[in-house]
Amino acid sequence: MPKARLPVKMFCVALLVCSVTAEAAPIHLDDFSHNCDIRPLNLSREQHDNLRRIRIEYKKAYDRSVQKAARSERNRRQNIMKIMASDVFDNNSARDYVEARYLSGMDYSVEELALQHRFYHLLTPQQQKVWLATCVR
Repeated sequence: MPKARLPVKMFCVALLVCSVTAEAAPIHLDDFSHNCDIRPLNLSREQHDNLRRIRIEYKKAYDRSVQKAARSERNRRQNIMKIMASDVFDNNSARDYVEARYLSGMDYSVEELALQHRFYHLLTPQQQKVWLATCVR
C-alpha cells in the first residue's frame, strides 16, 4: 500500500509546484486597454495632474493586492495539500479552494475599475467618446 501512495504524493507535489510557481499577482480586468494611448484625448494640464494622482493610487492598490496575494499564498498551499492528501476527493473543499483563489483578486479588480471610472469622469464628453472607442474592448 505505501508503494501505491508514493506516485500520488509525487503527483501532489508536481501539481502543487505547478499551481503556485506563478508569481502571486492580482488579476487584471481585460475590459479595457491598460496601455491605451491617451494622446488623442488632448488632456488639459489639470486632467494630466489628476491622471497622475490616479496612477499613484493605482500603483498603491496594485502593491496592496500583491501583498495580500502573497499573504494568502501559504494558506492556498496548505489547502491544496489537504485536498490532494485526502483519500477521497472532496468536491466542497475543492470548490472552497477555487472560490478563495479567485475571490482574492476581486478586491483589486474592483479598485481598478473604480480608478478607471474616476479617469473616465475627468474627461469631457467628447474625450469620453474617444476613450470608449479606443480603449474599451
